[in-house]
Amino acid sequence: MANLKPLIRVRKHAIEQKQKYLAGLYRESEDLERQKQKLIEEFAHERRTIQEMGADMLSFFGAYSKAVDKRREELESAIARLESRIVIAQDDLRQTYADLRRIEIVQEKRDREEAQRLEKKEAQELDEIGLTRFMAQQGESY
Repeated sequence: MANLKPLIRVRKHAIEQKQKYLAGLYRESEDLERQKQKLIEEFAHERRTIQEMGADMLSFFGAYSKAVDKRREELESAIARLESRIVIAQDDLRQTYADLRRIEIVQEKRDREEAQRLEKKEAQELDEIGLTRFMAQQGESY
């Protein structure tokens, strides 16, 4: 039976790499969410400022409002794309982990079988030694 421990190490490394990639996607998603929140807060601040200045400044606010809406939509679109990438990466990581777990279970079973085989062999050797000693003692007593 082949030793699967090198394969297990390779699979664990692959899982670590996929976890790092997924963490990067999460960081990117959080960054986009922060940008969106900052944009919303800045827009609210600008709106309050314009309202305080009076009606003559409202004409300039329309173009700014459209630009902010466009940027917010771009951020929301980027977040949605990123979320789909996150779901795919999570599924990939889950599948890789399941594959690793199957390999580990096979290796554990092989290790148990090998330990049982060695115990049986050791017991047979001890029985043989005991039988040989018994026969030797029986031979001396006659």
